[in-house]
Amino acid sequence: MKTNYFRTISLLSITVMMSAAFQACNKQAESMANEDVTSRNSIDTRAVGVKTPKFTVYIETNDINPLNAGEYYFCNSSPREEVVDHVILFASNIRGNATSAWLHHNQNQTYILNNVSTLVQPLQNKGIKVLLGLLGDHTGVGFANLNSDMIDSFAQQVATCVNTKGLDGVLLDDEYARYDLAPAGLPTPSSSILSSLILKLRELLPTKKIMVFWFGNYMPGISPAAINAIDYFHPNYGCSESPFGIPASKWSKLTIRETNQGGTTPNQQLIHSCSNDYDGYGEVMLFNLRPTSTTTNIMNWFSDNLWEKTVCWTGTVHPKNY
Repeated sequence: MKTNYFRTISLLSITVMMSAAFQACNKQAESMANEDVTSRNSIDTRAVGVKTPKFTVYIETNDINPLNAGEYYFCNSSPREEVVDHVILFASNIRGNATSAWLHHNQNQTYILNNVSTLVQPLQNKGIKVLLGLLGDHTGVGFANLNSDMIDSFAQQVATCVNTKGLDGVLLDDEYARYDLAPAGLPTPSSSILSSLILKLRELLPTKKIMVFWFGNYMPGISPAAINAIDYFHPNYGCSESPFGIPASKWSKLTIRETNQGGTTPNQQLIHSCSNDYDGYGEVMLFNLRPTSTTTNIMNWFSDNLWEKTVCWTGTVHPKNY
């Protein structure tokens, strides 16, 4: 589905990698505790939460500053009403070996997590929820082949990160794990194992959002209990009805990929026609938001149908300064 993920897998010791991830999510951020409220975004905005369907955007943090998601609003709204409801910081990773699984952040995710007061909280101050995106990372260990101890450990690492950094939840995308490279001794990948991880995350994050990218060999077979534990489902790009067993209120019928050049999958005609028949559906999703006027145009292909409103852009571009 996504691009820019073929990150080089380090041959450094496991201890060093786990330590780096631990520090990124557990380092005490004194600036958070002592934050001067006058430094927060002071725009008079109405908290997101009243509109439906919700609008979720994935931010490729390797090259886009997440603050750009907070520059789209409904024209002529007063106080200003944000268009985006949820932002996915995409992405951190699951890595592992035959006995352990750990949460890994590259340098961009690490910087954001260590600077939430300037890169996350301004979005939250506008009523936008910010979630940690998780993706496989070519180590042979993923969300669907963990043993019970690894499920408990990995879920706790994720929960600690989300809670310590004040994030609003987590998204799982079961791609690029390379299960064919799994170390000897791990369980065979299964929807049952993936379901157990989702349920453990729900146990540890009872009030947070849990979302999934509905893709791969194991996600579509998760249990009814796991489905119930999930807030929103994002199928692959296009227009698709909710499958049997998943309420439409949790399903993103319309999912869009924006290219770096401003194109989209699906095309404008399908986006417009899909959004014209959206009764009961709970969400719409855009992957790879770009801070341009072209993105505003894309949003307006469905905004009038979904909310009877027009999207405006402030024109402010937040550079990737990390």
